[in-house]
Amino acid sequence: MIMNVYDMCDYDIRSLKGRIHQVLVPVGSLEQHGEHLPVSTDSVIIECIARTVSKRIPSLVLPTIIYGVSSEHKPLFNISLRNSTLSKMLSEICVSVCENEFTKIVILNGHHGNMGLLQYIPQNVAGIISNECAIQTINYWQLLDKAFDHAGHIETSLMLAIKPELVNMRKARKGSEINTLFGTVTSSILNGPNSFVKIAKNGIIGNPLGASPVEGKKLLKNITAGIIRAIHQFNSLSKK
Repeated sequence: MIMNVYDMCDYDIRSLKGRIHQVLVPVGSLEQHGEHLPVSTDSVIIECIARTVSKRIPSLVLPTIIYGVSSEHKPLFNISLRNSTLSKMLSEICVSVCENEFTKIVILNGHHGNMGLLQYIPQNVAGIISNECAIQTINYWQLLDKAFDHAGHIETSLMLAIKPELVNMRKARKGSEINTLFGTVTSSILNGPNSFVKIAKNGIIGNPLGASPVEGKKLLKNITAGIIRAIHQFNSLSKK
């Protein structure tokens, strides 16, 4: 059963205390993903992942934060927050969750541009929340054995599996290629505003043309399994 806080009343949530300790916080973005995918792609994917994970590990799922740090996509479309804004928002959410007596928080990240600030959330709230509360972050693409892309094979396949009605494969185009060195360079360059078009003028990294819903379902299954393993490891370490 998915325990989506958005659909629950106060009594329902309070009745979970002492039985359910974990809260999932999905964080995405609102930014361009080529001409074939919607700007909500990162948020749609991470919301689906959170809901899928919650079916396997009892968790309270918070509403997806659909705005991320996306200024690297300028002048292509993005609605972006500053690092400090998203950091403060997530820090205060974590404090509030802990005040409501849920002690295990997992931030599920669906957007590369959010990575930098997320690693410091535990530091931001240290001394404010109880020592019994633990905050972890998972960037879902790091659980894959394939080079990640942007609006390429992986994201397009996931969207075809999750919300095919939002995908227009007739407009799909091949983007910039990915290799080991390129991935390292890309990760560094994309830390700056207006940087994405230096790498991918059409807004795509990778090749979406071979994407399929079958592949998307396999990816979703592998991602879910990886997140579950990671959460079990987090919980095991927090008991020591």
